[in-house]
Amino acid sequence: MATHLFPVLLWRDASGGVTGLLAGDYRNASACGGTAQEVLKQLGEALAWRAEHESWSIDPELLEPQLREVKVDVRAQYKDESGRRLIPSPETVTLRVPCVTGKAENGLPVCEVPVLELRFHFHNEAQLKELVRHYVKDHLTGMTPADLALKLPPRGAWLDQVSVREVAGSTRQVLMREREDMRVLFTVADPLLHDRGQGSAAYGRDAQVATVLRKLTTERAHVLLVGEPGCGKSTIIADAARRMARLTRDDEGDPSMRTWRCWRGSGARMIAGMKYLGQWEERCEEFIQKLSEIEGVFCAENLLELLRVGGAEANDSVGAFLLPFLQRRELRMIAEASPAEVDACRRLMPGLLDVFQIVHVPAFGDSEARGVLDRVAHACATSGRLEFTPGSVALVYRLFRRFQPYAAFPGPASAFVRKLAENAGRRPPDSRRVSTDDVLALFIQQTGLPELLLRDELPLPLEEVRESLAAQIIGQPSAVDAAARVITSIKAGMTDPARPQGVLLFCGPTGVGKTALAKAMSDFCFGSGTEKERLVRLDMSEYGGWGAAHRLLHAPDGDAASWIQKLRLQPFSVLLFDEIEKAAAEVYDVLLGLLDEGRLTDRFGRVTDFRSAIIVMTSNLGATTRGAMGFGADSTPPEFEGAVKKFFRPEFFNRLDAVVTFDPLAQAHMRKIALKELHDLSRREGLAASGLTLN
Repeated sequence: MATHLFPVLLWRDASGGVTGLLAGDYRNASACGGTAQEVLKQLGEALAWRAEHESWSIDPELLEPQLREVKVDVRAQYKDESGRRLIPSPETVTLRVPCVTGKAENGLPVCEVPVLELRFHFHNEAQLKELVRHYVKDHLTGMTPADLALKLPPRGAWLDQVSVREVAGSTRQVLMREREDMRVLFTVADPLLHDRGQGSAAYGRDAQVATVLRKLTTERAHVLLVGEPGCGKSTIIADAARRMARLTRDDEGDPSMRTWRCWRGSGARMIAGMKYLGQWEERCEEFIQKLSEIEGVFCAENLLELLRVGGAEANDSVGAFLLPFLQRRELRMIAEASPAEVDACRRLMPGLLDVFQIVHVPAFGDSEARGVLDRVAHACATSGRLEFTPGSVALVYRLFRRFQPYAAFPGPASAFVRKLAENAGRRPPDSRRVSTDDVLALFIQQTGLPELLLRDELPLPLEEVRESLAAQIIGQPSAVDAAARVITSIKAGMTDPARPQGVLLFCGPTGVGKTALAKAMSDFCFGSGTEKERLVRLDMSEYGGWGAAHRLLHAPDGDAASWIQKLRLQPFSVLLFDEIEKAAAEVYDVLLGLLDEGRLTDRFGRVTDFRSAIIVMTSNLGATTRGAMGFGADSTPPEFEGAVKKFFRPEFFNRLDAVVTFDPLAQAHMRKIALKELHDLSRREGLAASGLTLN
C-alpha cells in the first residue's frame, strides 16, 4: 500500500504549546498540543481515520513542500462614529507571513498560506512574493485593528510532515488520474463519489433516493430530477450513487471500479479547449465509450445547459449529439432541471425529454425544512466535534424564511449551517460552538444586511434612519423621508414577500442627489458585509431603439447580461435604472414582471429573483426648464407625478410603491455639499498616507 506525506506548519503559541496546520489538505485540519510530537500524532490519527473511511481524501494537494516567509505591509482601517465608514490608518503594519510552496498533482507550482487559508498557482518564481503580498492584502482589506489582531501570522514557524498509509480494501487503491485509460473521464467530468463537496446525506428525501436508485439499477433508465434550485436534487443523486455502490456485487464488473461509476460533468466541460470542427464530438464519443466499458452513469449538472453549448442552435448542441446514444442505451444519464428549465427544454428539443423518466422533488414544508436543518446541524456537530447552542439553528431558519423566502430548502440554509460548522471547527477545541451571534455575523457577512435589521429586539426608529440618510443627502428632506420609510418597512417585516423590497421612482432635475440617495440606501441596507458595493446601475439611455429588450437581458455571447449575473450572485442589492424614461417601450414590458413578481425568466427558463433587492428608477420627467441642473430653489415646483402618469402606461405606474420628488438645490445646500465633498476628500487613503491636509 502507498504512503503519502502531508506537510505540517507548526509554531509555538504564547502559552508555550504547539499548534499545527495541515498544508495541502482541503479541510485545513489543525491540532494543538504541548509538544510538536503530540500535534503530529493527532493529525496522523485523523488522517488514518480518513484513509480507512474516506480514502479519496488522502491525496496530498502539495508535493515537494518548502517553507518561505514573505513580508507584507498591511494597513488597518478604523470605523467612524456611524460604524459604517472605514477610515485607513496612517501607518502600516509589517507581517511576516509563512508560506508553503510546492507542486500540485498536475505538476504546476502552487503556494499556500495555511494561517489565512489562501491557495494560488504561480508560474514564475520571481513573481511569488508579489503574488503573496497581493493575496494577503486582498484578504485583509477592510479589517479593523481588532480584526487584524486575530489574523496575525505566527512567528518562528517551522515545517514538518506526517505520513498516512493507504488501507487495504479502501475504495481507492491506485491513483485513477494516473491511468491512461481513465484520462478522458477526468477531462470531461469528476467522479461523483470522490468529490469532496458531495458528502452529505439526502435528509428527508428517502422516497426520492429509493426511486432514483430503482430506476438506475433495476430499470436501467435515464432519470431526470425536477425541482426548484436548492431543493436537494444534487444531494439525492449523490446519495443514490453511494447506495448503488454498496449494492453492487463483486461479480458485477471490476470491483475496484465500484465507486467510480458515476461521473458528474457539464456540456461546457465537454467542449472546453476544442477549437476545430468535430473535435468535441470526438471527445464525447471517447467519453461515452469509456463510460460504457465501466458500466458508468453520466450525471449531467443541468439538462438545459446541454442544449445551450456546442452550437448556435439546440439542434447543433451537445444535448442533440448525445440524444442518439441515449436512445440506443449506449449512454446512461441522470440529470437535473427546474420546472422552468423543463419547459424550455420542451420548446428547444422535445425528443430529449422523451428519453427520461422524471422524478419530481417537491419543496419541503416548514416543519420538514426545520427538521432537515436540525439533522444537518447534528451531523456537522458530530463529525466536527462541536456544538450548536440552543436557538442557533432556529435563527438560521428564521433568517432565511424572512429575508430569502423564495430560496428552496434545504440548499442555501444547509450550506449556511455547514459554513458555520466549518468556521467553528477552526477554533480551539474548548470553544468550538456555534452561537446565535455566529449566525448573525455570517448572515451579515454574506448578505450585507446590518444587525439593526436582523435583530428584532433592536429598535430602528424612523428618525434615526432619516438622520443617517440626511447626513449624506443634503437639501432633500421629502426624498430622504420616503427612503427611510422603505427601510423601516423592511425592518418591520411589512414588505410584500412576493415582490421586491421596494420599487421607487426618483423624479427631479439633474444633479440633485437621486443617484446619491440610491447609493446611500444601498450602503445602509446592504453595506455591512464583506462586499461593500451593492449598487447595480444601468444607464437606460443605452436601451432605446430596436432590440432594446434583448440587449437589456442578454450579453453579446447570448448569456445573461452582466447586471443579471451580479444579482444572481448577490440578490441583496439596490438595482438602479437611471433615466428610465429614455428606454424603449419594449423594455417597460420586460420590467413589468420584475416589478410585480420580483422575477425575470429568460428564454432558457433560468429564473433570476429580485425579491431581496430594492428597485430604484430615476427620471427627469416633470422637471422644468428653469433650474435644469438642479440649481435655484425659487423655481416653481414641477408636477412630477402628473408627468409620470402621463408618460407611463397604467400597468407600469401602478407597480411603483412611490414616486419620490427631489427639489432644486438652494445656495446654502450647494455650499454644504461642497464642504462635505472636501471633507471626504481629505480622508482618502492617499492623502492620509502622505500626511497631507486640506485647508
